[in-house]
Amino acid sequence: MTNAIANLSVNGKQVEAKLGERLLEAAERAGISLHCDCGTCVCESSRVTVISGNVEANGTRLKSTVLACKATVAGDAEIMLPASSGLQSLKGHVSALRKVSDDLYELRLSFTKPISWRPGQYYHVEFRGHERINLSASFSLDAGTEFNTLIFLIEEATTPDLFAMLVKKGDVKGRVGITGPYGSSFLGHDDERLIMVAGPNSLAPIWAIALSSVMGQPRREKVLILDRSLEDAKFQQVFNWLKRRGLLPVFADLQSGTAEANLKNLLPDLTEFDMAYVAGSRSFIAGLESVFVDAQATYARIPQFQPWEAAVGANADAVTLEPAE
Repeated sequence: MTNAIANLSVNGKQVEAKLGERLLEAAERAGISLHCDCGTCVCESSRVTVISGNVEANGTRLKSTVLACKATVAGDAEIMLPASSGLQSLKGHVSALRKVSDDLYELRLSFTKPISWRPGQYYHVEFRGHERINLSASFSLDAGTEFNTLIFLIEEATTPDLFAMLVKKGDVKGRVGITGPYGSSFLGHDDERLIMVAGPNSLAPIWAIALSSVMGQPRREKVLILDRSLEDAKFQQVFNWLKRRGLLPVFADLQSGTAEANLKNLLPDLTEFDMAYVAGSRSFIAGLESVFVDAQATYARIPQFQPWEAAVGANADAVTLEPAE
């Protein structure tokens, strides 16, 4: 890092920044928190939009956005942070636990204070005697919701330890702590065609985005593409609710060697004016990214990660795509 100084505008607030300094540090010095979670470019919580100027993306660029935890100041620049929900740390309790199938539970946590999150975001959740886990906030499978309540879909494949505890006890006693919400890949109020893609064991955030867009953005064109592994009776309530409101899920093989071609065939008219949300494991998302990169479409990653150490280790040598401007 040099001692040269650049002028950085963060959400309209001016701050002096050193060349080579991370955008995250400059923003925090300006009094603006990014709620960065992992610090290793895994969680996607620090993604910001570069309005103008010189920013070194360091392998994190997605169209006009970069990850502030890795991107650095390269000259005068203007960046814009997303208007996400404020970070909360709260204590609550389990208000309901419903077994949906042999490998899926629906968990409700209740709090005395209002909960604010956006579809696509996640929380740190910690039960007494259990390691902290990351869970995507969602809605119940029948589309219901409650005031001051968070709903999570607990799947054996993604949270085996917590799932085993639920199976063994049939309930969870004591207080539950949460911190969040995290993640910048949340549903925005845009006019572009909305494309939602979910991989194996990753329906929760896409279900939250789909329900919210159907209810809050009825005129927006929508496409919902799900990996064929999600075509399961345990999610039938979700599919029926969406179908009754005109959003028909399309199931496809998105895991094999033909996954990229399959997705392209389902999106033959994909353009730079489309907005896509892709949820799944890091490898699942990476396997489909070129479809959106080639079309110069805007897309947001919603990675599935448990725990941080495993996610960071598995992706230490991962190749990062650099979409064209």
